[in-house]
Amino acid sequence: MKFIPKISLKSDFTIVESTRSWILIRDNCNESHTMSVTNDAENVVSYLNKQNILIGDMLLYSINTDKSVDILKHDGNGNFIGFEFGFDSEDSFYKNIGHGNFIGFEFKLIV
Repeated sequence: MKFIPKISLKSDFTIVESTRSWILIRDNCNESHTMSVTNDAENVVSYLNKQNILIGDMLLYSINTDKSVDILKHDGNGNFIGFEFGFDSEDSFYKNIGHGNFIGFEFKLIV
């Protein structure tokens, strides 16, 4: 049996859409009064990787509280390595990237 370490998320986010090459998440920190995805990026990337949601070289886009969309860069093995500016708005993201498959999974911090 493979041991999968428990990842403690300190943030709250929703998977909005995904394709085989990218995932778009929305930061819910303002509504849930939790840490932002930006400040919990290491745990978010690790969690999505351990759940086999973020696989290999998939891009992980995050809609921030200011509505900009950034890329959470990772090494493909669940390790966060930095941020990259993506788009100034969700609309700009969709105009440039298009739509994927609606997922609507919400990941809440459980205290």
